[in-house]
Amino acid sequence: MVMLDSKVALLQEITEAAKRLETILVTQFDRKLEGTLEADSHATLDYDEIGINFAKLKDRQVCSFSKTIESKQATAEAKEHMNEKQVDLHDVMYEKRHILEEIVQCRKFRSVYQDVELIPLEEFESKAGPEYLENSDNPHQLFINRLKYELVIRATLKEQQEELQIQRTQLIKENRKAQKKVDQYDKLLDDFVQSASPLEEALEAESKENNAPENEIITEQTKNTITTTEVMDTSL
Repeated sequence: MVMLDSKVALLQEITEAAKRLETILVTQFDRKLEGTLEADSHATLDYDEIGINFAKLKDRQVCSFSKTIESKQATAEAKEHMNEKQVDLHDVMYEKRHILEEIVQCRKFRSVYQDVELIPLEEFESKAGPEYLENSDNPHQLFINRLKYELVIRATLKEQQEELQIQRTQLIKENRKAQKKVDQYDKLLDDFVQSASPLEEALEAESKENNAPENEIITEQTKNTITTTEVMDTSL
């Protein structure tokens, strides 16, 4: 605003000096046309006033040139400043667009944690310690807490599984040892049965020989009984 007022004042001074010189020159020219101009024209002209006005015009012209240079410099600086601001604005808009795209990608992103079968929320809230229930109002923090609790529980179950696996391996070894002993006993029993087969056959043969006379005596007695029965039937 101050610069504008100074420029307006400078223009007014230039206009006034130019009008004053114009008035002097027009008056002199009119006198010359009318023939009233005296032979010694130097006596009628106010050279002091002309010199002052020309000096004013020259001074104002130099001042105007300086002001013009300053204005051009200020304009160039303002333009450069505006260009910098425009570049900054473009950078901000690009960054904003990039951030918005990243937000969209983040919302579309599905991590492996979203597919993890977590302990139900009710069970988590009832069994988890207080350190896992902090900031439960924040869904993101709640999800992180549930993942941490799930990690602890699964680590505990993993340890139990490893212990049970060790016990299972030990039991398998013991069962194999017991089965090996049973197999040995079965083999010994089979060998005993096979070695006792001749003895069993000999005993059976001897038993048959001892039972043969008894069978003959029983057969003879049976025949005599039948004959006696027939004789009695005939006499009757």
